[in-house]
Parts: sequence; C-alpha cells; structure tokens
Amino acid sequence: MKTTFVLDIQKEKYEYTSLIVTGRMGDLASNTVDVHITNDGEPYSLTNLTVCYECVKPDDTAVRDKEGVNIIDAAKGHFTYTFPAEVFSVPGQMKRSFFSIEKDKTFRATTQDFLVIALQDALTGHIESETYISEFEKLKKQIDALQQAVDQADIVKRSGGMMTGYLTMRPTLGSNIGIGFNSEDKVLDTGLVGVSDGQIYLKDWKNNKVLFEKSSTGAFHVFADNLLKKTGDTIPGLLECKSDNAIVLGSRSYKTIFHKGAQGELIFAPSTEEQGDTWDWSKRVEIKTDGTIKQATDINWTNLLTTGVESVPDRPMRYKRSGALISVIGSVRNPQNEAVFATLPVGFRPMQHIAFPALAYGYTPAACEVTIKPDGGIFVNGVPSGSTVHIVANFLV
Repeated sequence: MKTTFVLDIQKEKYEYTSLIVTGRMGDLASNTVDVHITNDGEPYSLTNLTVCYECVKPDDTAVRDKEGVNIIDAAKGHFTYTFPAEVFSVPGQMKRSFFSIEKDKTFRATTQDFLVIALQDALTGHIESETYISEFEKLKKQIDALQQAVDQADIVKRSGGMMTGYLTMRPTLGSNIGIGFNSEDKVLDTGLVGVSDGQIYLKDWKNNKVLFEKSSTGAFHVFADNLLKKTGDTIPGLLECKSDNAIVLGSRSYKTIFHKGAQGELIFAPSTEEQGDTWDWSKRVEIKTDGTIKQATDINWTNLLTTGVESVPDRPMRYKRSGALISVIGSVRNPQNEAVFATLPVGFRPMQHIAFPALAYGYTPAACEVTIKPDGGIFVNGVPSGSTVHIVANFLV
C-alpha cells in the first residue's frame, strides 16, 4: 500500500513535515510513496521539469535518484516514487530527505524535508545459527556438568563462583562493614562501606576521598567537581548544548518552550494550556540569525486589493505587519473623496479612525488626507479630480 505525501516547495512555515517512510536494509522496490507537489497549497506543474529524490544517509553519504520517479499527472504535480535499495543500505534516520524539481541548470526548487528511517536487518553483522549449533550443544553439556558439580558441593568458589540468595553482613553497634577493591600496588584502593547507623559510602582510600554517600537520614550525595546539582549550584564556565533539543521553562501556570530551529534561529512559544506539554506555535517569537525578531503574526509585504481607483505601475497598494506595527504604502489614481477604495484585513485595523497627511499630484500639487477606519476601510479627502495620491501610513494595533 502506497503512502500519500503532499509536499510544498514553499518552506517559510515548516521546513520539516511529519511524514515518515520506514524501510529495512535489503528491501527491494517495495517502498513506494504517492506524491503531490504544491506551491503554497496549490498544485505545482511538473511539465518539462525533472524530479529527483535526494537524501543524506546516517553514514553521511548521499543518494540522488530520478529513476524511481513515475509521473502520473505532470500538470497537477502528481507522481509516485519507489525508493532504491541504496537508501536503506545503512540503518538509522536520514539526515536530509526531500525531492528536487529542476530544469537543466536554469531552475531548481526543493520540497520540505520528510523523515526516512532504515531499520536493521537480521543478518548483517551476525552469524547464522546452523554453522555453530553443534559446537554450542557440546559446550552447553560441559557447562551443565560443571554447574551440577558445583551445586552439589554447596560452595562458592574464591574466583568465578556464584551464590544464589542474599549475602548478609551485619555490623555490630558502632562498627563498619564493607567490600574492598584493591590491587597489590595500591593503584586501586577503593571500597564500599556500610555503617551501623545506616550510612553507606564509597571511598577512595588512596586519595582519601569519599566519592558518594547515602547518609543515615536517607539523603544521597555525590562528591564530584564535574557534576551540576539539581538546585543551588553554579556553572563557572560555558554551558554548551550540542543538539537542537528544546528546553522547557516553568513549573506553574503556562510553560514556555524554546529551541534552536534548523536555520539557527531561536524559537519561543507558550503551552496551549496550564501545565500542558503541547505548544501554541501561533504565538511563537523567533530571534533570527540576522538579529531580527519575528512574531507569529508578522506578515511581509502583501498586495492590497483596490476598487474604484486606477493602480499606478510599480507602486501597488501593499501592507505589512511587524509586531504591533502596521505599515501601508502605495499610490492610487483618480480616487473619489470619502469613497473607500481598499480594506485592510482583520488584525491590521486601527482601534479608531486615523488620518495621515498625503500629497496629491494632478494639474497642480495639493495636500490631502488619507483616513483608515476601524473596519479597515481606506479613503481620501481633499483630493482634486484626476489626481494621483501617494500614501505612506504607519500605526500601532
């Protein structure tokens, strides 16, 4: 049964998908996926384009393959892909896995990453049992005979013996008992000591240092300079994490997660509920590698639909949001005074009417006024007939 994938060449929102392909070492032509390529959610035409699968395996070798691609409907971006055996030649998770779309050397686009896992097979690195089973049976009989002799003797050998049950050592009041580990040259001189008051500790007598202890009250202590205590400790140097794993902060109310994204950005997000372990990414804040801060509600320049006016070439009406700041720019020709010619979407509207000065150019230049209403409507006032108005507006929401 084929798995259906929908992969987008636009990767601004999600570089990785939750889609997974699992195969086993040695699988041949048995792992096939049904793929639909989109561009920001719309079908992406593959006509006259070449599709390749590219991945980086766990051993850092790469695979690039186009032979497994079977185009079903190029105009709708639909094809199937059968993974070659080389992809599953090394067990583990692929470090990179995606499809590329190319045309000669003049165009190239790639999809989001998806997860591919190669499972270990049964034979690699192992010996087939039939080659040694007879020798094993002979050894087993010898061991069983020796074990029976030891059991009948009811003794524990000084070296290599085994005792069933418990070995109990009881110290007298005020005394100690223990087990020592030492060599003749005293390079090793360590022991585990039990005290009659309930204390247990491991001590290095050569260096006269207690390594760890369980006190008579039940508290456990480790005496080491390279360990960080759970509370009340200090790191004098640099703390470096060699992975992108997230860190969760907060033991009361809502939690906060932060982690490093695939492009090096730091991402912060609150939990969806109090003490929850799921995250509201719609409220995330990103600190990008170029030093800028981006909120989840930020939107780059977007064209604003106009009605009842003429557009000015190279100066279309556009809007943008950065944090709580809304920016509107553009030029319109022949607007009618007090007639709404554009409407900002929800989330980009002021709390009250806001007026901005503007310049109108026609037969004679004239100062005019641009107003943005709480419902997002935009209109001008004081504009002579046949004029072109140049608009720049910035406000907070």
